[in-house]
Amino acid sequence: MRSFNLVLASVLVFTLPAGGAEVEPTPEPIGGLSFVDELEVNVVNVDVYVRDKKGRPVSGLERGDFRLYQDGKLREITNFAVLSEEVFKQRFAFRPEDFLEPTPAPVQEAEEPELEIKPIFVVLYVDNENIHPLHRNRVLRKVRSFVLDNLAPPMQMMVVSYQKSFKVLQGFTDDPQMVNSALRELQDYTGGRTERDSTRRDISSRIHEVRAEQEAGLSSVERDNIYREIMAFAREETHELNAALAAIRQVLDMMAGLDGRKSIVYVSDGLAMSPGLGLMHEYASSFFDNTILSRRGQFDRTRQFSSLVSSANGLDVTFYTIEAQGLEIRDGMSAESRYGVDPLASSIRSTNYEDSLRYMAKHTGGLAVINTNDISDGLGRIKDDLYTYYSLGYTVGASGSDKVHRIEVEVPEHPEYDLRFRRRFIEKSLESRIQDRVMTSLTVDIEDNPMDVELETLEVAPAVERHWTLPIKVTVPIANLALIPEGEDYVGRVVLFVAARDTRGGESELQRQQHEVRVRAADYDVARTRRFSIDLQLLMAEGRQRVAIAMMDQVTRQASYQNLTVSIP
Repeated sequence: MRSFNLVLASVLVFTLPAGGAEVEPTPEPIGGLSFVDELEVNVVNVDVYVRDKKGRPVSGLERGDFRLYQDGKLREITNFAVLSEEVFKQRFAFRPEDFLEPTPAPVQEAEEPELEIKPIFVVLYVDNENIHPLHRNRVLRKVRSFVLDNLAPPMQMMVVSYQKSFKVLQGFTDDPQMVNSALRELQDYTGGRTERDSTRRDISSRIHEVRAEQEAGLSSVERDNIYREIMAFAREETHELNAALAAIRQVLDMMAGLDGRKSIVYVSDGLAMSPGLGLMHEYASSFFDNTILSRRGQFDRTRQFSSLVSSANGLDVTFYTIEAQGLEIRDGMSAESRYGVDPLASSIRSTNYEDSLRYMAKHTGGLAVINTNDISDGLGRIKDDLYTYYSLGYTVGASGSDKVHRIEVEVPEHPEYDLRFRRRFIEKSLESRIQDRVMTSLTVDIEDNPMDVELETLEVAPAVERHWTLPIKVTVPIANLALIPEGEDYVGRVVLFVAARDTRGGESELQRQQHEVRVRAADYDVARTRRFSIDLQLLMAEGRQRVAIAMMDQVTRQASYQNLTVSIP
């Protein structure tokens, strides 16, 4: 859902009346802030969870026990740290406002110069459209206990849900009472999964009824009707799945610019990797007709899940997935039908929903809590991951562009240990990192404005079809911009990044615009005391909107972030 369209941004050229002596241009830029070093060498940190056969954290390993490979090449581990809950309690003393901007390296004691501890961001995501209310409420009781026992600095939690649209119920906080209050708001909602499960059970019953009647000589007409019903069910489930995945992507966008360890605890009854698959197999086995299975590829959504986890890996977000449905009996008679349930079809249906949860967790280095009525042990393992791990760092030459690298970690002397880690590292350019932070600032305040950028809204004007034009003036001191000599002028360039989000969760596409700043060299002393301005005209729908803007100086690579909230009209 698009909240606005960026219609026009005027390029303003700053000039003063002619006069003054000519200034001989120099090869060095004038003005501006300090240069942002893109660093020819970056340090990449890989968090590694080492567990024994019973899933318990393994302690006592040293740097030399690990082997780390990037793109198949062995890399030297230059940074090594062992993290535990006790270390966090002793070492971490960040204020909440420190979490939302690049965090300076903490002061290290002489005996542990390499120890780096990052803030922890956990999003509790309850997918209310893909969960049965009874399952959800049972699981959330355990989750609330988990929050009370574990939420404290440096951890911050946020509560979001998907209820036809993505909703933020509680922003990041380290207050467990506020988080649990938001979780309680979810317990009365009934989403579409209940109705879809009812439709699926009705079709399943019809399959068995028609089979029984067919054995008594009924024509195949009813079979054809059931075939069409299954295809209609698969299309509806595909539509709902696409909406659910889009909502998860909004959460990823929201977390993109946070600096720290980022996780999503996703609670649902599972998402169909291949919508309608269980009913297709039930039809095939009941009527001894496998032609319906040729339609599986049409509905398979593995590529969409692969794209989702690739996005998560690019943003360093780990999925912890919790199946709320719990332990399920998959053979024999079913309580939902008077007919016997085909064990194979039942298993395929359940696995179809579980596989999505396993996939999201496995491919981002997380955990899936599946097929259990008591998630306490699974929550304990999630806690272990948040606080107990090894941090391995290595250096990599920065390319200045977006690149995907493959990561492998081994403990050769201990093949009995289970290692989990993010298997993809995505190197990002500065512009990509700025864009990530703009999307994050649509939900989370980011206080980072070294260039002293200011925003001013002017009076809105009606446009078309319940849309309005919102003028925004963006200004920055010319003295804070780096200008390069060009003939008789000084010239600089800035890039604006703009996005918006409404209270219903609809987000615009991020817009990028480049602007030129031109000042006559003879007039620079006067011009540097003034501000350069850019006028934006945003076409926005009615309602409350949050607008996020970043400005980057293309010479120094400095960036500033600002946001504002407006009511339209």
